[in-house]
Amino acid sequence: MLRIVFSVVVLLGGAVACSTNQIEPDNSPLAPTAVIERHLESNGIKGFFPFEDNEIHYVRANMRRDDNSFKGTGTYSSFLVGSRSGSTIARLDRNLLWTLNTKKEEYTECPLKGCIDPGKLSPPKQNENAAKPPEAKHDSGCTMEVAHTSFTVKPAGQKKSINGFDTDEYLVAWIIELRDKTGRNSTSTLNVEVWTTPITQAMRDAFNMEEKYARAYAGTIPSLEKQPIVPTEATKMISAYLASSLTPSSRNAFLDAGKQLGQIKGYPISTHLSWNFDGNACAAKETKGSDNDSASGNVITSPGGLVSSLAGMFVQKKTEDSIKNSENEPLLSFNIEVKSLKIESLHDSVFTVPKNYHLVTQP
Repeated sequence: MLRIVFSVVVLLGGAVACSTNQIEPDNSPLAPTAVIERHLESNGIKGFFPFEDNEIHYVRANMRRDDNSFKGTGTYSSFLVGSRSGSTIARLDRNLLWTLNTKKEEYTECPLKGCIDPGKLSPPKQNENAAKPPEAKHDSGCTMEVAHTSFTVKPAGQKKSINGFDTDEYLVAWIIELRDKTGRNSTSTLNVEVWTTPITQAMRDAFNMEEKYARAYAGTIPSLEKQPIVPTEATKMISAYLASSLTPSSRNAFLDAGKQLGQIKGYPISTHLSWNFDGNACAAKETKGSDNDSASGNVITSPGGLVSSLAGMFVQKKTEDSIKNSENEPLLSFNIEVKSLKIESLHDSVFTVPKNYHLVTQP
C-alpha cells in the first residue's frame, strides 16, 4: 500500500514539474510592427578584425527594439573580441530605455536619452596596439590629392530571388587615382556587386513605420528608401584606413560616388564589395627593426604591464600573420544582405523586459 501511495506521489510530482516547465502562452495584444533584419560580414582590413554581425530591428511609431549578435571570425579577433549579443528596447511612450544582457538574463533601465555612465567621463587607458586596426603606412606629413575619378555602373542582366526578394544585378567599378606632391601615384579600386529589388508596398509600409518612430524620437530624417550602395560600415573602415593620408577636401570627395549612383534602380538587398589600394604615393620609408626596438624598450613595472606587453606582442604577431595570409585577397571585402523588410503582426511583449530578467542598478 505504501509503495502504491509513493508511486502516486512521484507521478503527481513529475506532472507538476512538467507543468511548471511549460512556456506560458503570450496573451499580450498584437499590433503591426516593422521587422528589418540584415546580416553583415567582413574580412577586416588586411585580414585584421574579420567579423560577422546580425541585426534585427522591431519598430513601431512609439517604440523600438534592436537585437544584435556580433562575433569575431578570425583566430585573433575571435580571441580578442569573441562573440556578444544583446538587445535594447526604447519606449517613447514611457521615456524609458532598457538594455538587455541576454546571456546573463539581466537588464538596466535608463531615461530614453540614456544614463550618465561614469566610465565614459574618464575611460580607462587601453592598449592602443590591441584595439586599433592597421592604417596605411605613409611618410609623416605627406598627403594625397584626388587626381582622377572613374565611376561606372552597368546592369549585369542577371536576376535571382534572394530571401524572397526578386532582384536584379548591377556591377559598379569605382577607380580613384591619388597623387602626392612629389608626383607619386596610388590607385584605389572599389568593385561592388549589388542586387536590388523594386520597392514594394510592404517595404514602403516598413519604411514609413521606421520613419514615424525616427521623427518622433529625433525630428526630421532623410528618406530611408534611399540607401547607399557602398555600406556605411565599409565606408567607415576605408576612411579610417586612409584618414591620415588624405587632405580634408580629398577625404570628402574620396567616398562621394556622385550622381551616377542614380543609374542603380531599386533597393539594395545583397551587396558584395571588394577594395584594393596600390601604388607608392606617400609611401613610408621602412625603418629596420623599429618595431622590435620599441617593443623591447617597454619597461614592465606591474602584472598589468606584463599583460599589456604580451597583448601587444600577440597583436603584432597576429597582425603580421593576417596580412601574410591575405596577400592574395582584397584589402577589404564586405558583404551585407537584407533578410527581412516588412510589416508583421507581433505581440506587445516584444517591447517589454522578460519576466525572468532581473534589474541591475547603474553604478
